[in-house]
Amino acid sequence: MMNFIFYWVGGATFILSIGNLKIAVDPVLCEQGTVQDYFWFKSKRIEQPAYQTKQFEDVDLWLITHNHEDHLDSLGLSVISPHSKVITNKNSLKKLQTSKAKYITVLKRKQSISFELKGYQITVLAIPAIHGVAPYSAIAAGKVNGYYLTLSKNGMTKSIYITGDTVYKNRVVKPLKNKKIDLMIPNLGAAGQGTWTMNLTLNAKMLNKMTQKLDPSMVIPVHFGTFQHYNESIDKVKALNDTRIKIINVGDTLKFSL
Repeated sequence: MMNFIFYWVGGATFILSIGNLKIAVDPVLCEQGTVQDYFWFKSKRIEQPAYQTKQFEDVDLWLITHNHEDHLDSLGLSVISPHSKVITNKNSLKKLQTSKAKYITVLKRKQSISFELKGYQITVLAIPAIHGVAPYSAIAAGKVNGYYLTLSKNGMTKSIYITGDTVYKNRVVKPLKNKKIDLMIPNLGAAGQGTWTMNLTLNAKMLNKMTQKLDPSMVIPVHFGTFQHYNESIDKVKALNDTRIKIINVGDTLKFSL
């Protein structure tokens, strides 16, 4: 068994500790009330992020899924430490080069990298993420990386799938066929649902389909409630009555072993 600590900052931002290893994803730390401009629409942050800057000082690995403001903002860039390893997709590189990050690796879809951190043998595979049900919205939103991580230490191996901003498509789940998933962290909220942009991220129905297809041992959703364009209530996910899904609040810590 490996011991995990999951901390949700809000939105897509979370910190996952596995033993002495600390991984964080998509730092967006703007204040409640901040209005972000996505050119084709604007969205206000309706929940305050829950964090202390010191929580990011010892992050070993940052995973950046894409460059949208609700995933990577100026405050978020400021907390990336020079000693942290950063893995990103190409469209976030320009932003990251304005940060203190020194060790940046760009992964294209289906590319992988293996390395060692704090005694863990880690492989990160970039999984395609399709940021919109409608082809025109997915193209306009740009490319996004999901990530499939395997971590091995002392003869144990655990696997984590971070979806990034995606909807359910065969192109997304196909690279994960026959892969064990101990922990899945999906981006929910059905962003854009009910507008001309259509769904940009998973809704409860898509999540149910994905969990049935991939059969993860545990699911911890993020990316709901935080911004105005996250349109679906988490109550829809609760109604699935799937005991594998652990729903937490912003600022909550969840400790578990897998």
